[in-house]
Amino acid sequence: MTIVPDTEITSIEAALSSSPEWGGCHITARSLSGGQAHKNYLVEDGQRRCVVKLWNNYWETVGVLPAAQVVLENTKIAADIGVGAPVITVSTEPLALALDFVAGGHPQLNADEDSIARLVPALHRLHHSGRRFLNDINPFDQAKQRMAAAGKHGIELPPGATAVQALMDRIETALALNPAQFVPCHLDIWDANIIKQTSSMTYNIIDWDLAGNSDPCYEVGFVAAQNGFGQEKAHALFQAYFGNEDPVKIARARLFMAVAHWSNSGLWITALGNARPNDDADYAGELRTSWEGLITEITSPDFPELIKTAATPAALV
Repeated sequence: MTIVPDTEITSIEAALSSSPEWGGCHITARSLSGGQAHKNYLVEDGQRRCVVKLWNNYWETVGVLPAAQVVLENTKIAADIGVGAPVITVSTEPLALALDFVAGGHPQLNADEDSIARLVPALHRLHHSGRRFLNDINPFDQAKQRMAAAGKHGIELPPGATAVQALMDRIETALALNPAQFVPCHLDIWDANIIKQTSSMTYNIIDWDLAGNSDPCYEVGFVAAQNGFGQEKAHALFQAYFGNEDPVKIARARLFMAVAHWSNSGLWITALGNARPNDDADYAGELRTSWEGLITEITSPDFPELIKTAATPAALV
């Protein structure tokens, strides 16, 4: 964390001014690492701590993130469900969000032996809540939008992108998503977006920028892809989440790992056009990781069989 300049302190104070508890307080702030989209700060007044997020509108203008008001409302819903940090206040000028500080540390989802056992209950609490976010997310449409945004800004797609899109079209037909079965999903779960609470050791999920209603198999496939799970750990996650060895659901989740890598590739390609990146952002490195993960998945020897196993009967006709 680094000390922030007075100009940014002024913006943080303005964001907190609508809060009865924080408005007018003398504060200090430090920037938080890990935020790929917006500026995040740990704010203190000598006795209390909170987190303030100042918006970067670039991501909304290129279609990477939903409209700010959707993100803000989804964050409130996640807090109501009990999987996200409580919201202190929302500011429209500057556009910002203030959240309770959750004491704890970030886990290493790929390395920690207890990560699946702690993550699955949080996913179940979110997915089985019966709530709805303000937006639906079809990951295939989302990837197309991201690739189109990159092209609009003159950002070149990686070699082979056309062939991958054709494969994604085939997978989309096989999976035949049904929005009526969508559940609220986070869709950006990785180490920096999880707080392992100091007191309870439970997982609290933060940063709901990319959240929306989607297929739960996509959520768990995304988790496995985003965190670099090998096939053994991915299978353990899927089995724990579904509670059984359902071959269709597990095949769908495996396919969604490839879809997640493809959609993330579109995100990082578009991110290369961001003129105001955070200091610790490495969009080129993130793109390389996502693209390599995509190639690993689609060239896996069992990938064609996964498509057949996961396909709905109508898709096989």
